[in-house]
Amino acid sequence: MWELAAGLESGGAMAKPGWTKEAYLRSLSSCCWACTGHDSTRKGSWPNVEQDEELRQIYESELSLGGLPMWVEPVVRGPIAMLPMCGHYKFPLAFLDAVDSIERQKPVDFMHGCFTVERERKRHMMDYLLCLDCWLAGTTSDVPARELSALASRDVDWRQICRDLWRVLGKRTELKELLVERLLHLRRHQIKERVWHDDPGSQFCGDRYLGDYREEDGKGSNPARAWGCVNTRLGWLDEGASPRVQRIEQRLTEIFPEWNDRVGSFRSWMIDESWLCAPKEFRFMERLIWAIGKERIFREGDRIPGFLRCEDTIPDKRKAATYWRAFLRALDAWWRDRSLRGKVALDIKKRLGRSTAVKRWLVRLLAHKCRVLAADNKMIHKMGT
Repeated sequence: MWELAAGLESGGAMAKPGWTKEAYLRSLSSCCWACTGHDSTRKGSWPNVEQDEELRQIYESELSLGGLPMWVEPVVRGPIAMLPMCGHYKFPLAFLDAVDSIERQKPVDFMHGCFTVERERKRHMMDYLLCLDCWLAGTTSDVPARELSALASRDVDWRQICRDLWRVLGKRTELKELLVERLLHLRRHQIKERVWHDDPGSQFCGDRYLGDYREEDGKGSNPARAWGCVNTRLGWLDEGASPRVQRIEQRLTEIFPEWNDRVGSFRSWMIDESWLCAPKEFRFMERLIWAIGKERIFREGDRIPGFLRCEDTIPDKRKAATYWRAFLRALDAWWRDRSLRGKVALDIKKRLGRSTAVKRWLVRLLAHKCRVLAADNKMIHKMGT
């Protein structure tokens, strides 16, 4: 059983600690707030927690249970703690994984959360990478267009896409070639390293050296398993160890000093803030290619055309927002033991199964985590264009 180290009264009964930082940090209620203003690892987070009346009630509900089964902690520290902080293109799968874990009384075998990417999205990216590879090789735009018109994973006007992409990139320069080469390497590294429940690793780009293989990431963990793929054989691919990447970045530093700027630079947009799982990843790459063509990062007021025709890869913002509201209402109704009609509510009720005090507390914690996450990160606003 999970027990709060808050001291015991004579006779073995657990004393009820007050609403203090020290007592709160010994609770499971404090263990799922990464990437929010409630994150206890962040300096100055306690005032946010202390003023949160709903969280205080959740904490007190935890204490009233008198102890929690052993299965609860992995669910709190796993699926609830690891909900995507800035949206995921397959929303709401990760949130349903958390619901399913509560009913299963253990984390699901695969969490569709941060950094996880399915096969179809990898193929979409590979189609665009073929275009960039052909440009880098010096072909004309009709070369990839013919191949993609016959074999691509999406039925779009590849001839127009390729013509527009060549036009956006413009006249060839060494800087553009280096930036495109770096972009290609990074996206292929992501395709190889990202996992999904039916793609546990190295089923894409397995013939490419994209970084040194490591069993761990230098911090004592396997990133693929941390992302939710418990059965993966994949370790960590250290892209920075690649001599090719080192040569590209060294040359970029020599001819384009802004490359290494920490904020608002090509490096930050291309590497530090690049996620294939992002709802608008293909739109972000479109903006990045446009910036490469201009040889400068985009500025406020720039109007960037939609030359990649990637609208169908972006989740519908309105549908996501509608589902989100229904999902939260369903969670609230369930933990309060209230009936609620609607497709989403019925699905949540079915997934959660029989009601218990522990499960009601967990669902209330999950609902509050969702609201705090959305408020802190404006998650749903990132689901659309």
